[in-house]
Amino acid sequence: MKVKTHHRVASAFWLMIGGYIAVHACQLGLGGFRRPGPGLVFFISALLFIGLTAIDLAGTFVGESKRNKENEKHPLWVGVRWQKVLVVLVGVSAYICVFNVAGFILSTFLLMVFLFRAVEATKWWVAIASSLITIIFSYLIFEIWLQVPFPKGLLGI
Repeated sequence: MKVKTHHRVASAFWLMIGGYIAVHACQLGLGGFRRPGPGLVFFISALLFIGLTAIDLAGTFVGESKRNKENEKHPLWVGVRWQKVLVVLVGVSAYICVFNVAGFILSTFLLMVFLFRAVEATKWWVAIASSLITIIFSYLIFEIWLQVPFPKGLLGI
């Protein structure tokens, strides 16, 4: 089977998964934008997923480009930095384990610093400043504006 055929089969599979999610989201109840039902977010996500997958599938039928020819010559996973993938998985797994104990602010700050330093090796001050900015905006958006309660954890914040 050619690479394009594999790509088309995979896209068709993901279209079916998107359709499955959309149908079951409707069964949960969509509600409306003022009073959303439990399935509304899943339904909108499924529609977006279906749309993007359809665009990707359509791209396999559009003319041969130099990039497509290059992709057929090289295996898909060549050049993937597996060490970085594993580092991110370990970091996110640790984050999940300590989230309720340490709380949102501390655990998310530590995760962000870890990711900035371990994955892209930025300078310490950049990692800390970027993490603080991320935490501040996340806290303001979710805790203050949307009033989503996060675990307070050790800091009690």
